Amino acid sequence: MELCIVGLHAPSMAGIDYMSVKLTMDEEPVAVSIVSSGGYDDAGDDSDVLIYSGQGGVQRRDGQMFDQKLERGNLALEKSLHRANDVRVVRGIKDLAYTTGKIYVYDGLYKIQESWAEKNKSGCNVFKYKLVRAPGQPEAYSLWKSILQWKDGSATRPGLILPDLTSVFESPPVALVNDADGEKGPAHFSYVSSLKYSQPFTTSKPSLGCQCLGGCQPGGTNCPCNQRNDGLVPYSSIAVLLTNKFPIHECGPTCACPPNCRNRITQTGVKVRLEVFKSKHRGWGLRSWDPIRAGGFICEYAGDIIKGFTEGDFGNENDDSYIFDATRYYEPLEPVNDSSAVLRESNNDVYLHIAFFAIRHVPPMQELTFDYGIVSPEKGDKGKKKCLCGSVKCRGYFY
Repeated sequence: MELCIVGLHAPSMAGIDYMSVKLTMDEEPVAVSIVSSGGYDDAGDDSDVLIYSGQGGVQRRDGQMFDQKLERGNLALEKSLHRANDVRVVRGIKDLAYTTGKIYVYDGLYKIQESWAEKNKSGCNVFKYKLVRAPGQPEAYSLWKSILQWKDGSATRPGLILPDLTSVFESPPVALVNDADGEKGPAHFSYVSSLKYSQPFTTSKPSLGCQCLGGCQPGGTNCPCNQRNDGLVPYSSIAVLLTNKFPIHECGPTCACPPNCRNRITQTGVKVRLEVFKSKHRGWGLRSWDPIRAGGFICEYAGDIIKGFTEGDFGNENDDSYIFDATRYYEPLEPVNDSSAVLRESNNDVYLHIAFFAIRHVPPMQELTFDYGIVSPEKGDKGKKKCLCGSVKCRGYFY
């Protein structure tokens, strides 16, 4: 249905989308797109070749099998073979995170190279079409296959320096990769998975923890954590951020809810397979082997909390490159990712955490970026650096 809404594939159910073309007095169908969702015996180890099964031949009510007919979508594919027109191909892949669903990947333009009929396992005739991917297109389905092989260990990630730079602090691991040059990464590096506080913030009003033994739920009017979030749970049941109001009040140490409560999303660690990689022009960056849903939690900005930081505290201006300045303000530029302040309260103490969420769907291996924000006018242009993010809405600089 989503493919239909965006205009990539018109039928909401049928796997073959076609249109009529008028050549002389008669019209004939030609295929414009197909979806290979795995419902038939579509096969092919070569990522650039797809053996596609025709439609029909199954009685939907009782599952009875019969011969496919050369009509509708099947006829359109046959006509496209002879016309040699491009056909859009969408591949359906199992969603490992949510086993009841699939992820659909647009794999680019293909041409139908040949067709034939053969008997299926039930002894009925089915049509087969061999499609070959047009050269020169960006990686799509082939990249997904490679990532699956990296995950199961059947292939090695090119440029891999360390399989897990977190030293098992995270599960899944975070790889360190450089396929751009010969640099091997930082010589002295200690991974931390959360913020290190010298002391928390204090409040004069004690915070009451919730008593939601089964976890905080929408509509829980007696839940003090819901009340702090304007009466709502800020996350969906599949851990997607539902609000643009900040800060977010998550359950804290004094709450009775379990660790898997949906109001503890940022406390459960990284869930996507991340890698730190060397970019060609922007130094070390971060990207994910897994797709990330819009609103999905990516990771926390971890490190040491420094109060009252001023320039020169670390000896030179370059040492503040990885400091997240909480005094900056932001304009709605719609970056790939968004940062949010998350509060966790415990009695009179308040712990502030910076969490990153995807502001839109992020495909695998796309660099993760965020808005660095704008410093106060008093600072002027001191520490101003040229930005190389490549965004169409880039300010051209950052601090």
